[in-house]
This record gives sequence, structure tokens and C-alpha cells, in this order.
Amino acid sequence: MKIYFVRHGKTEWNLARRLQGQKGDSPLLPEALTEIERVRDFLAPIKFDEILSSPQTRALTTAKLLTDCAIKRDQRLAEWNFGELEGWFIADAIAKYPKEMHDSRFELDKFDGRAFGAESVSSVLARFDDLGRELLHSEMDNVLLIGHGASGTAGMRHLSGFGLSELRAAGGLANNTVTILEGCKDHFELKVWDQKL
Repeated sequence: MKIYFVRHGKTEWNLARRLQGQKGDSPLLPEALTEIERVRDFLAPIKFDEILSSPQTRALTTAKLLTDCAIKRDQRLAEWNFGELEGWFIADAIAKYPKEMHDSRFELDKFDGRAFGAESVSSVLARFDDLGRELLHSEMDNVLLIGHGASGTAGMRHLSGFGLSELRAAGGLANNTVTILEGCKDHFELKVWDQKL
């Protein structure tokens, strides 16, 4: 079976460099609609057995623009909860919590966001582990997932077998990109990473 993971379209807060997390949300930019259309064209020939989306509005809106098929909301695909930092400008978050912000983007094996109530790395990975097990043991051939940059980067790399220190080694997923994982018995192999269309 194959997982096709798409990060949501670029939003106003992405452009403004603000942390959205689980509680923050902002509308998609007009330019995102053109990019989503290109992703839709790429995915059109594929018959998806199931389409799952993060419950955040930016992901659901992207999902609805990608397909006319039924979409199920799945909390396991939600963005990383960044606690009190959600809505902050990234520059301000870096100024107040330089080590934590560095670790969240480059060294997740060292990340500890308890100072501002962030979700732990183990919590995010457990969500994706649960989803990955469910999909591997299903009879489905193709599944489309629509999610986010921080949780999606960690989750897709983790499902592909990368260790904690390697979760951000290839950078973060860009908006409107496609990542493809293929199930092989009891694990996934990374076939395509962060493909811009």
C-alpha cells in the first residue's frame, strides 16, 4: 500500500512567519490555490481507498480542493501543539526560547517544549505510529493524507524508519508538496520526499 502525504497550502500566517499549531489557523493565500490545482492534477489518476485530513481548517480546505471524494477528519494528522507559542511570530519565539526553537527545527531528539506547554516529540510520533499500524494492516492500496509541516515532517520520516536525530535532517516539508511512502510487510519505505509540482 502507498501513502500520499500532502502538506496544506500556504496560509497568511505562513507568509507572516507565525506559529499556527493546533489552535491557530489562517486562510490560504490566493497563490496556494494554483499550487493545489497542480497537486490535484498529479493525484487525479490515482484511485484512493481513503482520504484522511487533519481537522485544522487550513488542511481541510486544502483537502476539499484536492478531491471531490469523501474526506475523513483524523486528529492523528493534527499539527504539533506548540502551547503558548501558537500565534507568535517565529522571530519572537526564537528570541525568547532560542534553544527550544532551534531544536524543534533541527534537532528533534533534543527538543523539550515544556516551558511553553508544547506537545512532546513522543506524543507526535505515537499519533503517527498508530495511524501507520492501522494503514499497514488494512486492505487498502492507496491512501491520501493531508496534514502539516512540523508534525508531518516528523511523522512521515519516523514512519520511514529514520531515528530521532534524523527526523529534520532533510528539512521541513514545504506547502503543497507530495511525499510518498510504500508499505513493505511491517514497515514503510520512503519513495518520494517533499516533491514540489
